[in-house]
Amino acid sequence: MRQPDFDLDQIRAFLAVWETRSFTQAAARQHRTQSAISMKIRRLEEQVGERLFERDTMTVTPTSIGERFAGIARRLIEAHEDAFFALNQALAAGKLTLATSETYASCLLPPILFEVSQTFPNIEMEIRCGHSWKMLESMDTDNIDLVIATKYPGRQDGQPLGRERLKWVCQRDSDVFRADPLPLAVFPDGCLYRRAAIAALDTQKRRWRIGYTSQNHEGLLAAVDSGSAVSIVIESAVNERHRVLLPTEGFPELPAADIELYARTSGVSPVARHVSETIREHFNRRRYERELKSFNAIVAATAIA
Repeated sequence: MRQPDFDLDQIRAFLAVWETRSFTQAAARQHRTQSAISMKIRRLEEQVGERLFERDTMTVTPTSIGERFAGIARRLIEAHEDAFFALNQALAAGKLTLATSETYASCLLPPILFEVSQTFPNIEMEIRCGHSWKMLESMDTDNIDLVIATKYPGRQDGQPLGRERLKWVCQRDSDVFRADPLPLAVFPDGCLYRRAAIAALDTQKRRWRIGYTSQNHEGLLAAVDSGSAVSIVIESAVNERHRVLLPTEGFPELPAADIELYARTSGVSPVARHVSETIREHFNRRRYERELKSFNAIVAATAIA
């Protein structure tokens, strides 16, 4: 027997109801009347042969079949959008909002933007920089498509990208690292780097004080470059003006920063999905190159020995 073809408008209506748990809100999202959405759901249920929602005057609840069908529905929509996108990729001129911290923007973002521009030459991208934990909290309300951020405890929706080691640094010719208490240049309270640094110093019972606080990465670098503070940066942010401080100098090893990619929970565009894939591929190559470099260094050291 010939299998029935799914109507994509009905699938979109189903997902709108499934996500909002409301025919009224689904109708508003789809710019349709509530009766039109109800009709599409009814026809889809007839086609599937099962009820997809239990509804009364107050609530709309997916049935067990409806819960299972949600994953199928998403894949159908994504396959349709991906096919359309592939046919029009050369002329794609989508819009995308990408948010990240100033540190990642200055140290990690440039090669990513280059690769995205090569794949999507007509893309219009808005880049927002700020505290990643705040941007994560407001992704949906501020219409942010993607966030590259340090993994935060309690969030399970990030896609792992890579890992950056944290380093203690001061100005190259400064002896500020010998000061007691140690003056720190850090982001405001809530920053994971700040918490890790203070916890490490407290463990060693080393005295410290907050010398400088800045909302901006450049502000912290200015404090370090002045020779009057020690700060914590990712390894990729270390430059020729810095002195990396070691455990032998009283600076304990810091935990690595896990970098993750976060996407909106609903309404993700094909452009955002494809840019996400480009970002993941970039970090995979970057990790491979680092591992290869480390392996070659070990081989060279072994040969000399």
